[in-house]
Amino acid sequence: MIGLKIELLIELVVILLSPIIHTYYLWKYKHVDKKELIKNIKIFVVLYAILGLVGLALVIK
Repeated sequence: MIGLKIELLIELVVILLSPIIHTYYLWKYKHVDKKELIKNIKIFVVLYAILGLVGLALVIK
């Protein structure tokens, strides 16, 4: 059971890191407009905050 939880945690981390890496790629190599990058960052900050609150609620219980 511990192995399954570790595997799920690793998969979740990879899924959560991919938008950050993609936004960095767009900024660094594709030179996307700053407004587009800020829009992406705002969306992901809200999603990460919601996920963090849900995770915190699960850990506290």
